[in-house]
Amino acid sequence: MVAAAAGQNAPCRIDTSIDYSKFKTYQWDRPPDSEHAKYPADAPIVEEIERQFAKKGLKKTESNAPELLVCYHSNFGTEQIKRYTMTEGEATYSGTIKTGQVAIDMIDPTTDKLVWRNAADINPKARPQDVTKAVSKLLASYPPKRK
Repeated sequence: MVAAAAGQNAPCRIDTSIDYSKFKTYQWDRPPDSEHAKYPADAPIVEEIERQFAKKGLKKTESNAPELLVCYHSNFGTEQIKRYTMTEGEATYSGTIKTGQVAIDMIDPTTDKLVWRNAADINPKARPQDVTKAVSKLLASYPPKRK
């Protein structure tokens, strides 16, 4: 079952049928069309995401068997709306983010299913404490409560 909730100003997509406690490791998955690290604002945001993942018990790994693949997307350019597409195995996922937003997609690599997605507004010129606050809101619904 997929539930929709409000992120900061964007929809959150969560598969509530999954036991998220099984996810202990993650790896960044950067599709070829990803804007990861294209803008100067991306580096501190990604660093904060990694800090908050660690607080939530997710450990970054470089192994060939991460329990989650995490995709980061940003739109700090001039495009009003940016669409992105990712392919994992035989599954294809697409998303949309507005100018000044970042998005995170989490995929279970054993099933190639999108299990969690959220987006949030983040000012690319934000002070570090504001980045921390925005990323906290972005990740507030992770891990979700199981239904």
